[in-house]
Amino acid sequence: MPTINNKPFFKVGIILSLIVLAMSSCSETADQDPKTLPAQTQTTEASPTVTVDLFEKYAVVGLAQGSVLNVHEKPSTESPILNQIPSYGTDILPTGEVHREGDATWLFISLHEISGWVKMEFLAEQHGTLPQEIIKQGQQVIESLRAGQYNPLIPLIHPESCLRFSPYQYLNSDNLIICPPELDTYNSAKEPLTWGHFDGTGKPIHLTFNEYHQQFVYDQDYQKPSIVGFNTEVSSGNSINNIQEIYPDGIMIEYYFPGIDPRYAGMDWRSLRLVFLQENDQWYLTAIIHGEWTI
Repeated sequence: MPTINNKPFFKVGIILSLIVLAMSSCSETADQDPKTLPAQTQTTEASPTVTVDLFEKYAVVGLAQGSVLNVHEKPSTESPILNQIPSYGTDILPTGEVHREGDATWLFISLHEISGWVKMEFLAEQHGTLPQEIIKQGQQVIESLRAGQYNPLIPLIHPESCLRFSPYQYLNSDNLIICPPELDTYNSAKEPLTWGHFDGTGKPIHLTFNEYHQQFVYDQDYQKPSIVGFNTEVSSGNSINNIQEIYPDGIMIEYYFPGIDPRYAGMDWRSLRLVFLQENDQWYLTAIIHGEWTI
């Protein structure tokens, strides 16, 4: 059964509802328990009660490099923009104020001198910390993988350790390892390659590069995960994580979905881990590791 690494955090249940007033378009904020984070609460008779659990801190996700997350004065895209957070923003603190507007959920946040309303869809729970340069490099990798473009990764790959592709979280000698000069050749090849063995059946994984990419690299939108772990494991199943054993000097970014379909109660969790190694003061990508529940 998948678990999330129990790092110190707090969760606050926030009851959200809408109040439609027949004679006025104004909203009111309910009184709050001073022992909990305050929450903006609005209700309508037709709207069901919704609970939002807030994590200790958040990172920006779902934005392309060079993009920004707008911080609004009020929870609306029509509201004035007070400030902006870059696509690699981290350590964003929730105040506890939450507002539901149509299909969008807004969170009132603070970050250094920045405070205001942002859309929660562009935030992921943040576990751990890493230098900004590595977070930005991870975003560059994820953006290329999302587009299915591997050529931009060539200068980012470790020149000696090369790039390991692992279909599961346990790394072994069956993993295909491709060095930078060979990546373009492998990527453009039409014939199937051997990537290891399927969990459960033990049969060889014979897939083309593109088929492997779709099944064991970018099988979910990892640019917009629910949780991101900066050198911190946030997912685990019954498969051993031996990244530190194989790469004792490496660091990891994990992009994690705790579950895709509610019917499976988290058994269908997915994860993508990027491992980086340093060489001559430069960090290089050395492993792309897919994670899922294994038998």
